Amino acid sequence: MLTVENLSVRYGHIHAVREASLTVEPGEIVAILGANGAGKSSLLKAIVGLEPAVDGTVSWREQRLDQLSAHQVAHTGVALVPEGRQVLPTMSVRDNLLLGGYKHHAGRLRDLLGPISWLMRDVGLQDRLDRVFRLFPRLEERQGQMAGSLSGGEQQMLATGRALMASPELLLLDEPSIGLAPNLVRDTMQLLVGLRQEGLTILLVEQDAHAALRIADRGYVMETGRVVADGTAKELLASPRMRRAYLGIA
Repeated sequence: MLTVENLSVRYGHIHAVREASLTVEPGEIVAILGANGAGKSSLLKAIVGLEPAVDGTVSWREQRLDQLSAHQVAHTGVALVPEGRQVLPTMSVRDNLLLGGYKHHAGRLRDLLGPISWLMRDVGLQDRLDRVFRLFPRLEERQGQMAGSLSGGEQQMLATGRALMASPELLLLDEPSIGLAPNLVRDTMQLLVGLRQEGLTILLVEQDAHAALRIADRGYVMETGRVVADGTAKELLASPRMRRAYLGIA
């Protein structure tokens, strides 16, 4: 489904990703693990076109994503939930969600930001919005509230819901647990399991290796921009190197 081959990303003289390769099969949850600065986020950004790759290829359903711009990638069925959520703080929860469904809207961007009574007659859009509200009832309760006034956990819900409004087949998440209380981390991971059961394929970047491997089918470990290990979640959880370096277990 997704194939990354020998991908490299540079920021000036900094080699952030070095010849990284991975695959994601339909219906899988695949985790990318590693310490801060290992190159995980740069790899995700290169996959979705937010950072140019200096070498290597990214293929999605036999289409070369590395030859597309970020907005073109967004039309291929791939959606990113970025690190730090990056919600639009001075816009309402509902408007943030509507912007996530922009690829389904044939008009202009400013049409989405004006009066939306006519837009809500779009059955497909309303269905997607209803689905997000079923997943995140708190967002429905706060749909008129400014996104910047939400808690960290609520903003993570909003960022995830915004990505789901694009009806992706492949969902990429960059550190969704960062800054969340343990109970919210559990809720986030269980949400991903539920989405996978609905047929969504998930590529998850996460520093909380234990939380990620509890729900993942497979994982890749990155160090200094390189993929240094991979295997099933069970294999990585049992690996002495992983247990010492990433799970905090002697």
